[in-house]
Amino acid sequence: MKSEIQLLNSIGKVLLSKRLSLAADGIKVTQEDIAFNAGISTRQYGKLERGEAMPTLYTLMKIAPTLQLSLSELCKQIEEY
Repeated sequence: MKSEIQLLNSIGKVLLSKRLSLAADGIKVTQEDIAFNAGISTRQYGKLERGEAMPTLYTLMKIAPTLQLSLSELCKQIEEY
């Protein structure tokens, strides 16, 4: 059985992945565009968008402007949970 922390991490990954995907769709950019502009690999960004990895705060700070969002806007859905 997963611990509460593991469960919250799993939920956070799913919520963040949906937020990233929706934000990217909203401004019509590809994973490659986002990764390039954020200075991360396409593979790393793909894992984030699929909910397979949890980014660092630094990575989120690089991704948010690429999605034309502030860091708080990017994380809003997770904060509301």
